[in-house]
Amino acid sequence: MSYARILAHYPYVVLLVVLVVVATCLIVSVTLGHQLDFDDPLEGFEPRGTEIGERMVAYRNLMDNVGENANLLPFRHNKKSTLIDRIKERTKNGNRKKKKKKKKKKKNRNKDKSKATEYKFENITFSSDSNEQFFCSIPYKRYARVVFTSVDSSNLYSLEHIKSMCLHEEHHLHLHEPYQNKCIKPTGQQGCCRSWCLGSYVALLTNRSSCKHITHQDVVEVLNLLKSCAPFYQNYTIGPNCDYSPDAWFFDADHNSRLKVCPGVPDRCVRYNAVFHILHYLVDRHFMEEIVAGKQTPHLSYAITFLPLTVSSASVDIYEYMESLPKNFNGVQIVGAKFEVKFTLFEKYLKSDSIWLACAGCAIFVAMWLFSASVFITVMTFLAVFWALTVAYFLYMFVFEIKFFPYMNMVTVIVMIGIGADDVFIYCKVWHLSKSEPNNGALEKIITDTLRHATLSMLVTSLTTAASFYANCISDVTAIQCFSIYAGTAVLCNFVLTITWIPATIMLYEKWCNFCSCYNPGVYISDDGCCSAVCKFPCRLYYLLSDWSRIFFDKLLPCLVIRLRYLWLLLFGCLGVCGFVVIFYYPKLKLPSTNQFQVFSSDHWLEKYDFELSEMFAFEKMSEDEIPLLPITVIWGIHATDTGDPLNPRKKGTLVFDESFDLAEKASQIWILKFCSRLRRTDFYLNSPGMQLTNCFLENFVQGFMKQSCKGNYPCCNQTRFPYSKADFNHCLRTYVPILHRTPSAAYSSYSPGPRFSDGRVSAFVVEFLSNEPFSQNYKKMKMFYQHINRWMTDEMLQAPKEMRNGWFISDLGFFDLQNSLAVGTPLALGVSLAVAAVVAFFTTLNFLISLYAIFTVMFIIVVTIAGLVLQGWELNIMESVVVTVAIGMSIDFTLHYGVAYRLSPDLDREMRVACSVGRMGSAIAMAAFTTFLAGVFMMPSTVLVYRKFGIFLMILVSASWIYSTFFFQSLLRILGPQGGFSQFHWPASDCCSSSPHEHVDKTVYALSESTLSSSSTSNPNHMSSEIHELEPLSEGQDPVYHSQRSSQHLHNYHYHHPQHRARSKGAYTHMKPKCSSDSSPGADTKTVTFEPIASPGSPEVIVEQPEMEQSDSRKTSSSSSHPSTECFETKHKNDIPLHRHKNDEIL
Repeated sequence: MSYARILAHYPYVVLLVVLVVVATCLIVSVTLGHQLDFDDPLEGFEPRGTEIGERMVAYRNLMDNVGENANLLPFRHNKKSTLIDRIKERTKNGNRKKKKKKKKKKKNRNKDKSKATEYKFENITFSSDSNEQFFCSIPYKRYARVVFTSVDSSNLYSLEHIKSMCLHEEHHLHLHEPYQNKCIKPTGQQGCCRSWCLGSYVALLTNRSSCKHITHQDVVEVLNLLKSCAPFYQNYTIGPNCDYSPDAWFFDADHNSRLKVCPGVPDRCVRYNAVFHILHYLVDRHFMEEIVAGKQTPHLSYAITFLPLTVSSASVDIYEYMESLPKNFNGVQIVGAKFEVKFTLFEKYLKSDSIWLACAGCAIFVAMWLFSASVFITVMTFLAVFWALTVAYFLYMFVFEIKFFPYMNMVTVIVMIGIGADDVFIYCKVWHLSKSEPNNGALEKIITDTLRHATLSMLVTSLTTAASFYANCISDVTAIQCFSIYAGTAVLCNFVLTITWIPATIMLYEKWCNFCSCYNPGVYISDDGCCSAVCKFPCRLYYLLSDWSRIFFDKLLPCLVIRLRYLWLLLFGCLGVCGFVVIFYYPKLKLPSTNQFQVFSSDHWLEKYDFELSEMFAFEKMSEDEIPLLPITVIWGIHATDTGDPLNPRKKGTLVFDESFDLAEKASQIWILKFCSRLRRTDFYLNSPGMQLTNCFLENFVQGFMKQSCKGNYPCCNQTRFPYSKADFNHCLRTYVPILHRTPSAAYSSYSPGPRFSDGRVSAFVVEFLSNEPFSQNYKKMKMFYQHINRWMTDEMLQAPKEMRNGWFISDLGFFDLQNSLAVGTPLALGVSLAVAAVVAFFTTLNFLISLYAIFTVMFIIVVTIAGLVLQGWELNIMESVVVTVAIGMSIDFTLHYGVAYRLSPDLDREMRVACSVGRMGSAIAMAAFTTFLAGVFMMPSTVLVYRKFGIFLMILVSASWIYSTFFFQSLLRILGPQGGFSQFHWPASDCCSSSPHEHVDKTVYALSESTLSSSSTSNPNHMSSEIHELEPLSEGQDPVYHSQRSSQHLHNYHYHHPQHRARSKGAYTHMKPKCSSDSSPGADTKTVTFEPIASPGSPEVIVEQPEMEQSDSRKTSSSSSHPSTECFETKHKNDIPLHRHKNDEIL
């Protein structure tokens, strides 16, 4: 039994089987699957499997002592970790700085602790020895802060605006209980400390009790003070501690090493260090620059207010409360904030933004309902999309066994809504074409024809889209790999459901669910009443849109494409060339320029501060001496191997030890000392002052510990000669390490270089120095640094003894590795995706020219899309890399639909083939483009950046795809397209099973059942009247013989709705004529139509059975009649919905 026969007679069986399968997948996924967790949006955004990636994983495993075989101390019973260990383990994920600066900061922190200042997340208190305490301390970076600006962009330095900024906290935050519980409080007081704002500093400098009491004269006086003191700040004469009072609230302990006296600075400029605080912390740099330039009224655009609240995830409720406050507060508004709650809020926003996914789904639901005219089919289509996502998740989790589900996978929902709608549009379109064909045959034949054509078209687009997703598996970034696997699998699952669930749904609707009265005008008894009006409205709208659609896609659009073909080629060709200039010349597609990761839209408070506003304030600008230097870390004893799961960032694997490593060998001891000596002579080494106990561990061991007196220390003394024997070396090393660990000044912790032990034996060894290369986000500089040191290390390892030959180098290169993976992986994935698209295009059309033009068109679509993204300031980051690769699979769909339609057109000349392809597929492609564009539009209000960026991408891509495929690609085909069988290949045919060499004669008895000719959405007469209608030649120079042949063919194959339908090969016994008859029974007022076969001359007589059809549905009769008559077809309905007949119907 064929699949078409099953669908025709047992559609419920197909639905039941699919439902059982997807329900099983859903139940297993819900009960046994992992709960989705998006707490850390950065999880998985690191390369795995690269040279640097494997080294970094091995290094982290070594530092974390994974497997307990790389202990800091010789034996596991020793104290494993100290307080310093725990502190460094939490803070050393960033870049390490110079040793000298570390020691100074450590001393300063100790001084801070001695001042009895306590910082906690809750019930924070502050105490100071100073009697004069206007503020609790100075504004530190550890405090939460908000940025104000004026609503009307006026000068923020005015009495009204300064007071508004100051009173904002008092009017709103002081009334919020969580803020009162978590703010910093002075000792012995219940209220919170005063916020550090411009108004409070004006009150301080003018001896006012608070900002509420300041006057206009006070504001002017402080401005004059700033004008006179700003030059000292600009030339760095004024520092943070010019008013040097270590016990006062305005003393900056972190800068205690600065000059205690600021020579030549007036006393009024250093009082309370207030001028420095205002210019350095509270006002933007442009305001200070205008003051120095001597501008009479400098313009203040932005001002910061520091809140007495420690930045942490514990303040998330306070931030949310501030977001809920009115945006406008007496002429000022908050435009940015720093609370360190970005990742804490991410999962919440990810869920709340799902409302926009729902809105996009509703909009596409309405569009699909209008196109299909069936709520049932539309609902079942959305169920198919949900089933596809469910089955893909089941395969992802339980078949592929990928346990990590990044938040980027949620973007698949947007893709699937658009793709699911596109496939249904194509299937319904082909279904309409098959049913509206004259003599379309049995229902099984209609289903077979529909599946044959629609499946090919959908398979092509599904394969190209899935291939573009799967091509991203080449990437080394875990999140990209996981997204590509899930999205590609979902596309293929959607295709399977489209050829099973959707056909069975349409057949079920045809057989049992075709009862929608809104599209059956004869059911209305009266035109009066609200119910009738409501029911008629969608019907009227549907027919109105259908009329305009038929006119546009059958007449106007083909005319525009064909008549203006040279204009379209020139216009869009130049646009594509401009796209190349934008991508590769200026402004160019750049690699990510910052290691900060943006998760929300650019107008979000947290993102606006991090990426825009922070650069406007002096205290956020890092000075050159604060930029961390890159370390040079060399490791022996373990292989740089990542044994973890590359698709799960939580599984880093275990250490793989180098069995040949032996530091105790005499040759190894000698070589390691020479290695350290040679490294110090290189051009990338930084000669750091101060004691270095562990940088080259063996140097301190040999030149320090082993030089001690032998009294009670033998053999670990000066009498033992270097190099040492294995026994002496291991014994003395096991003695030295615990002593070093107990030395406070050494700060010997789990992140310190030196030996690592496994049951008393040295299992690994680490040497670490600082380089003179500062950390940079410049890809080229970091690449040169890595390659230079890696080459030097490779040469050194070649000269090393065999026990030390497997050493390797690592540094803080995580961001560079990400940049390198994107720079290398994206073009490679792009090439793979384009190659797959080219192969699929050729094997689909089997025409070299059509495939060539299709790939050429797709290249222009990709270039224009990427250029549009570059002009919006996009950089090649994680999301952008996925977008660029996916663009190929999603952009080729429309072009291939047109190419297949051109290939299958019955005409031989270019012009009619182009007109045929546009007329047949134009409406479905335009509807698919519209729904996908609509999905992108509804993503724009999202807070989560990945949703918004994917929405922008969809809108640009779909617009470029529709324009280029409709105008550029069709113009190419009209000018240079293949004619006849030129450059056309065919699949090899075999006659081995043929019993006769004669031509096959179709002796099938065709029956048109009522379900076949129903007036449902899938066989709507409006569709029938426009699907097969072809355009007449649009050029005036046609051969007159051609026109005469066409005219004779009109009469030969004429049917009611398609008076200009061209002749097609229908077989020898498929021509029929209608015969009208009246029911003579009493009381009957019904006319019926039967069909009689017309046999061709010389052919045997064949009986073609046709069921009788009542004339009550005139559109059924007209769609199947060859010669309409007034008696049979002129009927009038009681309602005012017009019967849609083609204007040329009246001619004959």
